[in-house]
Amino acid sequence: MLRLVFMAGTSLLMSLSALAQLSKFYTIKESSEFDTVDFYLKATATNCLLKQADSDNNPLTIYGNPDLDKINPTFASKVKNNTCYAKLALDEYNSSGFGDSFTMAVSRSDKDNDFWKVNLNGTNTYRLNLIYGFGNADVNLSGTSVKQMKIKSGSADIVVGYDDGNMNPIQMDTFYVKADFGSIIAKRMDLSRAENVITKIGFGNVLLDFANEMKERCSVNASVGAGNLEVILPKDGTPVIIHLRDSPLCAVKIADGFEEVEKNVFVNMSYSANAENLLSFDVDVALGMVRFK
Repeated sequence: MLRLVFMAGTSLLMSLSALAQLSKFYTIKESSEFDTVDFYLKATATNCLLKQADSDNNPLTIYGNPDLDKINPTFASKVKNNTCYAKLALDEYNSSGFGDSFTMAVSRSDKDNDFWKVNLNGTNTYRLNLIYGFGNADVNLSGTSVKQMKIKSGSADIVVGYDDGNMNPIQMDTFYVKADFGSIIAKRMDLSRAENVITKIGFGNVLLDFANEMKERCSVNASVGAGNLEVILPKDGTPVIIHLRDSPLCAVKIADGFEEVEKNVFVNMSYSANAENLLSFDVDVALGMVRFK
């Protein structure tokens, strides 16, 4: 799963870089009226790249090259209580539900180019709510001040995370991922500085990358239906505790070096209940597979 989704993300970035021209569709200009941007994106079936811009200082700039015979983009924004609320909907014509979107998505050829690029800046604080139906998405949060992150996949392949050395400048309240049928890889979760991570999986796949040593406390709450959850844990230096609620119909693998201190409660050798960088998991799995490694 990890290899496939990384390939999807790499393919998307290569495709975007190869495009001759993306048209600017929408821009929110800098303003003293707000310092926070609450951005909502709903994409039925398309490919998206979201990242901090290299030179554009506007809080939000959106580029695209959609097939306007298929996609009906709409955008709205308003400022209230020092926050700019922005909403971008990329809906397909004649799409009334999941079945219609699925039919349109699978009938497309690989040559169809429906790409959207969303630029953020390094000045404003963001709350992001991103919903992808089908396609690919790359969400690069490197160096961006994100207070809240929500990302949902219908059947899309999504890579979200950070580049080395580019952590969240502020502490994140909640990092929420949901995979109904699609796949989500969350890279370098230590750089998100998330206090709470919430993961919900239906039939999809989610990978949470905690491979690097944690500097702050983080609580992970995961619910797995019939899908798969894979967690990469720090090798050493980070205290970890795992609370597990399983069933006879699921499969669970706990990483080497953990001790079961009571029924379905596992700790590693670095565990300390009062540690400032405690990484704790509360996992409920029904029919799927959970693997800590």
